[in-house]
Amino acid sequence: MAVAVTINGNSLKGIYLDESSLGQLLTPPPMKDRVQSSSRLEHGIRVVTDDNAYMNYRDFTLNLGVYGKTEAEFLANYGALCDELKTGKVDVGVLGSTYRCIYLSCQQFSQFQRGIGKFVLRLREYNPNNR
Repeated sequence: MAVAVTINGNSLKGIYLDESSLGQLLTPPPMKDRVQSSSRLEHGIRVVTDDNAYMNYRDFTLNLGVYGKTEAEFLANYGALCDELKTGKVDVGVLGSTYRCIYLSCQQFSQFQRGIGKFVLRLREYNPNNR
C-alpha cells in the first residue's frame, strides 16, 4: 500500500512513500549519552541523571516510488523530486508530522519500467525534537 507524502511542503505529483518506510519514520530516535565521570577514588562512575535528557540525530532510509501514466509524465515527476533533493533540505510530511531532514544520498534507483521507479533515499533527521 502506498502512503501519501509531501516533500518540503509540496505534494509532489506521482510520488509516494512505500509502506515499509513508515517503520523507519516511527522508530524513536536515540538518546545522547549522559554526562559521566569515572575516578579511581570512587566505586563505579558518576552519572548526571537530571531531567535534561536530549535526543540525538538519526540516519534512516526511505523507499519512495515515482510513477507516471506516460514516460513524459514519469520524467516530469522524477525531475520534480530531483529538484527538491538538490536543495539538500528534505522535509518529509507524512501521518500529520513533518520530519526535518537533510539529504545524504540516493543509495539505489531501480525498477524503471517506463512509468514506475523506486528510490532508496538516505536522510538524516538532525533534530528529532523539532517535528
